[in-house]
Amino acid sequence: MDTVAVLVDEFLPVTQTFIYEEITGIKEYNVIVLTAKRENEELFPFKNVYTCTNIYRINNYFSRIIKRKNVRLIHVKFGTSFLKYFELIKSIQLPCIVSFHGYDASQNLKQPLILSKYKRILFPNTDHIITVSPKLKENLIGAGCPPHKITVLWSGVNVEKFWYKPRTIKNNENVKILCVARLTEKKGLEYLIKAFHRVVKVRPYTELSIVGEGPLKRNLAKMIANLNLTHKIRMINFIPHDKIVDVMHKHHIFCLPSVVSSSGNEEGIPNVLKEACATGMPVVSTYHSGIPCVVKNGKNGFLVPERDVAQLADKLIYLVDHPEVWEDMGLFGRKNVEENFNKYTQAKKLEHLYSSFIE
Repeated sequence: MDTVAVLVDEFLPVTQTFIYEEITGIKEYNVIVLTAKRENEELFPFKNVYTCTNIYRINNYFSRIIKRKNVRLIHVKFGTSFLKYFELIKSIQLPCIVSFHGYDASQNLKQPLILSKYKRILFPNTDHIITVSPKLKENLIGAGCPPHKITVLWSGVNVEKFWYKPRTIKNNENVKILCVARLTEKKGLEYLIKAFHRVVKVRPYTELSIVGEGPLKRNLAKMIANLNLTHKIRMINFIPHDKIVDVMHKHHIFCLPSVVSSSGNEEGIPNVLKEACATGMPVVSTYHSGIPCVVKNGKNGFLVPERDVAQLADKLIYLVDHPEVWEDMGLFGRKNVEENFNKYTQAKKLEHLYSSFIE
């Protein structure tokens, strides 16, 4: 079995579960991970991880591991990491694929120095590029990457772990809305809070849970307090990824109103939307980046323009008022994820791509 080395700066932040799902879905290749920082090992156990924290020795260390393990291909996670390790990649002379996941194909393209390095170093010297949404592909083409070098390959989720459960409402039960997200600008949480403020005024039997950590936590908590919503919105600290499915099953509607941040940062396709759909939740989200690939407007939920608080509230109210549509929407969403975002199906496509570059 041939060996592929996945090169990633950190293995693994809790916000990058998509990398773990990808490497654990691969069966036709032996995968090793090369990283400068190992973290959250208990959440993301993986045997073949090689860590070097010494920035002055890291290239030599990785080079020795690559030779010792007879690696046939390097898969770099994030365009910025390719730039960081370019001297290593150039010296080992192996096929190299680079995956772009979000900020590296949006926000970074607005930074002249990084854009220049992409054009001069990355685009000419990588064998192939993967993006996780058509929008990110468009961004890279606009930045000067040859279209034939790019494949759109959606990240997959574990559809067995995120099992389907039809959503129903019991008598006298509040309708429970859920958001799971890092508390950053591009997740659009301020617009969700403002929209929910409108919802709860007319539908007081609703509640909202926001699960996550991040730099905007204090600001969002202050906004909730200023709107007198502390009795209606729960902010829940980090929950391990393998427990998120239990939280989802206890809620009825999922909402993630992603936006392009002020710095130009975009989503690829948030895996949490795929997971929510897999469990059978109707979803409200935005016309943002690759999200329409997962949320089909009117089929498994609703999409609204970014930052449109009024429409966001209207769609949430519609779903609150019409629990009879939840099951059909949930079934459509589940089927879409099973057919297009199953981690093992996507891993097969990735293996095929690897094979095309390994002699």
